[in-house]
Amino acid sequence: MREWAKPVLRWAGSKRELLPQLTQFFRASAATGRYVEPFAGSACLFFSLRPGSAVLGDLNDELISTYRELNKHPRQVARTMHRWKSDEATYYEVRAVDPDVLDPVRRAARFLYLNRLCFNGVYRTNRAGRFNVPYGSKTGALPDEAHLYRCSVALRDAELRNGDFEATTADVKGGDFVYLDPPYTQDPRSAYGVYGYGSFDATDLDRVLATLRRIDDTGATFLFSYATVDGLGEALRESWSLSEVGVSGRIAAAVDCRRTRTEVLITNAPPHP
Repeated sequence: MREWAKPVLRWAGSKRELLPQLTQFFRASAATGRYVEPFAGSACLFFSLRPGSAVLGDLNDELISTYRELNKHPRQVARTMHRWKSDEATYYEVRAVDPDVLDPVRRAARFLYLNRLCFNGVYRTNRAGRFNVPYGSKTGALPDEAHLYRCSVALRDAELRNGDFEATTADVKGGDFVYLDPPYTQDPRSAYGVYGYGSFDATDLDRVLATLRRIDDTGATFLFSYATVDGLGEALRESWSLSEVGVSGRIAAAVDCRRTRTEVLITNAPPHP
């Protein structure tokens, strides 16, 4: 099945290469309600499916604000973004601008521009909350106006929520399909990882597992994708269906340091054929 639209963002941890498997899980769920994704990121599964009713949530307010503006003014966002040259000098000039002083269109254009040209699509902030990812290489061209418009059409059927995943999933009910793809927990010895200070940790993963149980109790269907963690599969296999898939690593700076990793897909729906 072809993607309805490609995601407009590059995103660390994107599951785009798993779309064939993820799509099968969604189809097999026979969900009759909303598509709910509380860790939206690039929302590659959402854009691929274009569900008729959806909720997209994320704790990243810059991300959700961009999606809101893309929904309303895709052409203005595209034209504003393309006024900036796609070179290193301009990148650092745009990165240095405080997004809080920009109008919504320029703020969304800045976010998309930096996302396309930064290192590996990483979104990371410093202690002051400022985006600090360096200029990347082999990033490809900025998304064109037609691409932004197509993504805008998909977003018309989505409610956008800026907040914690527990809040985004609080009103999940029977018939909904919930896809949860949280960031990996970082090394507890370091407060600074791929996503910057204060990013996802083991305590948050415990909250995700509690959220899965709550979603299961409502009669909704969930699909949870995550890195293979010692004890995680054993803890959940007895209750739900678990499968393992290989995913290419894309974050390491050196290509020869990127390795295929194993991830788990866990669902409370019957195994797909």
